[in-house]
Amino acid sequence: MPIFLVDVNRPSLFGSPLAAIDDTTMSRYHAAIYDGCEYGCAYCEGWGLLARPLNESVRMMPNIAQHATQELALMQPDDVVGLVAESDAYQPAEQRFRRTRSVLTILAAQQRPVVIMTKSPHVLEDIDLLRQIHLQRFAMVIVSVVSHSPDLQSKFEDKVASYTARLAAVTALKKRGIPVGVALMPLVPYINDTDYALTQVIQQVAAAGADFIYWDYLQMPNQRHRNRMNDIMIRVGNYPISYLRELYRDGVAIDARYRAERDAVVLRICDDNRIAIRLPYALFRGKFGAAYTISHIIAHQSSRDALQGRDVLVAQGNALAEEVRHGEWPIERLQSHPTYALFRELMPSSNAGSPVL
Repeated sequence: MPIFLVDVNRPSLFGSPLAAIDDTTMSRYHAAIYDGCEYGCAYCEGWGLLARPLNESVRMMPNIAQHATQELALMQPDDVVGLVAESDAYQPAEQRFRRTRSVLTILAAQQRPVVIMTKSPHVLEDIDLLRQIHLQRFAMVIVSVVSHSPDLQSKFEDKVASYTARLAAVTALKKRGIPVGVALMPLVPYINDTDYALTQVIQQVAAAGADFIYWDYLQMPNQRHRNRMNDIMIRVGNYPISYLRELYRDGVAIDARYRAERDAVVLRICDDNRIAIRLPYALFRGKFGAAYTISHIIAHQSSRDALQGRDVLVAQGNALAEEVRHGEWPIERLQSHPTYALFRELMPSSNAGSPVL
């Protein structure tokens, strides 16, 4: 059992704004309610980034509601708070300390948008609060899964709720009208990224009612984490560990060609099962200002272009999205964008706009 500590030295709850908005989560801030995580999932990058074991202690900020109130006063109205850090906002500590609920209560009182990524069905305990936030502004939950296989989950995530329980949480959130996605991550080469494994998960995620799916690959930020993953993979997989080294020649990120090939497979399966790869516009329509909304619509298209290898279109789309976020309105380029019909009604009557950053 971890040691629970109240950390009086933590300077900020939400931290500094991201250099660019995270288009996957729509968030401007990435915040950790807790530092350290009781789950201690085998693949988590936190094992390699922290001086001490990830699940040894859980630190909490005192007077968290007061900090939230003070920091929100400095943010823009459309800034989305993302509770999406490696430290899960609904890890078991939340059952005892309710720090996440305290922050959500402040967000609801100030009508601020929020996105939560979690492995825990305990997010349902705050479903009424999340629904209140969504009706006022915007709230979204992304439920993280690693595999449909109980055996594989037990080796990677032995302290986390079952895959079935997490899909049930997706269904419950969907029924209450809260936008909900599933993060299939990390994809580990030859383990949970095979055509069969991907098909099983995506079909079941779609059947559970998820609005969209997101995926990403195992990353190993330093030698300490690589050594840990090598030991784990020997116990999990039935192939030489040299295969993993071949795909991580730079030691951190997976081989670009392998990633592109697997991305194409995931995209095809998502299309076959009629599930979006990012939050559909209909679910955040009218929730944000014009600049924020239009930039996300364009970024969504760029994400799909990236998966299809359209690098030039990706660069053009991302540049256009950033211009709009900063309050610039290149009318001709916007009108020629393939998603123009979605946001035409939001276009300003002149070239003047309000920056969102």
